[in-house]
Amino acid sequence: MNKTIFKLALKNLFSHKTKTLIIMILIGLGSFLVVLGLGVLNFAEQQTKNVCESDFCGDIFITGKPADKDVYVTLAGAFKKVNTGSLPSMPYLSKLEKIEAKLHDMPETAVYTRGIVTGYGMLKPADLSDTWEPKGENFSYMPYAVTLGIEPSSYKKTFETIKLYEGEFPDSDSAEFIMLPEKIKEKYEKYYERELHVGDEVVVMSFGEKAKLRKVRVSGFFTFAHPDTAVQSILYADINSARMLAGVTMGARTVTEIPKNIDLSLSEKSEDELFSEDTVGITEQAERVTEKRQTAADVEGILGSTELRNQLNMADTDAWHFTAVKLKDSRKTAQTIADLNKWFEEEGLLAQALPWDKAMSQFAAAIKITQVLMIVVLVLLAVVVLVVIMNTLVVSIMERTAEIGMMRAIGAKKSFVRRLFYTESFLLSFIGAACGIVLAVIAGLIFNALGIRFSNDTVATLFGGYKLQTAVSFTTIVSTLNAMLAAGLIANWYPVRMALKISPLEALNK
Repeated sequence: MNKTIFKLALKNLFSHKTKTLIIMILIGLGSFLVVLGLGVLNFAEQQTKNVCESDFCGDIFITGKPADKDVYVTLAGAFKKVNTGSLPSMPYLSKLEKIEAKLHDMPETAVYTRGIVTGYGMLKPADLSDTWEPKGENFSYMPYAVTLGIEPSSYKKTFETIKLYEGEFPDSDSAEFIMLPEKIKEKYEKYYERELHVGDEVVVMSFGEKAKLRKVRVSGFFTFAHPDTAVQSILYADINSARMLAGVTMGARTVTEIPKNIDLSLSEKSEDELFSEDTVGITEQAERVTEKRQTAADVEGILGSTELRNQLNMADTDAWHFTAVKLKDSRKTAQTIADLNKWFEEEGLLAQALPWDKAMSQFAAAIKITQVLMIVVLVLLAVVVLVVIMNTLVVSIMERTAEIGMMRAIGAKKSFVRRLFYTESFLLSFIGAACGIVLAVIAGLIFNALGIRFSNDTVATLFGGYKLQTAVSFTTIVSTLNAMLAAGLIANWYPVRMALKISPLEALNK
């Protein structure tokens, strides 16, 4: 940079202190908001990613592949891209033994666990009266949560999510249990206005195509390893209880062959034959039983054997919904996911490997929404700042018409005038942006020290946690500085064009 131009630019800035200060404040304010806002969102996204991978879905989340392309699968269950009112069923993870053998042979695999996704459900006391109704002020405390069925042995090796403060962690994969997080316990007690203790029986009601109920005894209460994150409403149950709640029963399994001993003769009859008056029905059979004074066993026999029904209502012990995998080197996650999906396709397996932001899409999407809103606000702010800066520079050019004409009259070329104004623009943008960035970093440190917390669950989800924190990255600082320098040059383009049109004769005449 030419020293003469640099000295003249500095002199001109000091000569017009008011306009210089206004422009620098605007640029500094824009830089401050951009750096601080992106710092908050960077922390939210990074924290959510780290917590989801370390505590819930691992580096890779393997699930069954839904037949419907409009259905997507998450740790909270299966959902449709366009809500039609009914929830789709969670697809089974078929041929799990083959997938586990593949994972075992992969050098990238560190550890993995498998489980069942029940989806969202609600807790209620087992002895709750049918006539009980909640108080109006307690509605916001409804104890909703996602129930995950886990194998305690493999889950404990894979995740360090659960920090029990009351009760015991199950010591057997076959034990029946349910463990509740502290937040759900508090909601339960406020909603039902009664205390909940280890050993109490609760009924879990799952929501899906059909509501399912399961009575389970509470085995413990815990806090999450990262209690400040928005991922709080997840409780853990034994595999078979989760299967029953998810409708994963023997009756739900695809039937490939109907046993020959099952009487299918009724399926061949028409409605008239089934419901005509001549047909001897249950009523007539009951009358005969009464006349013959038969036993209770004979009465139950009217409906036939219930053995098959009981078997079909048992949990399908071979059914699984997901496998969560942790890698030795998380930097290889993307490549490993691509390799696994390719292998699934080659082997004809209805499975898919997903990254954290697909497995926990409700949390990742919430942060993305916040980012989009923040970017929209910042773009609008940038446009306003650019217009104000441009108008200020135009007024400055008009006031300096004589000065510009004099420089041209004594031999200054257009290129000299252009470089002079762009140097002034660079200095204004650089100093203003630098001051804004420094203040944003300081403000971020103050926010981190104050430990500001959100009380609203929705706000916490949008910002990745209940605690407001910032993480200003070097990339954000450099990008913001470059953006402000570019904005300064763009805002200066029209005023400089005006300045170059000023002729020496016109300036001297004025």
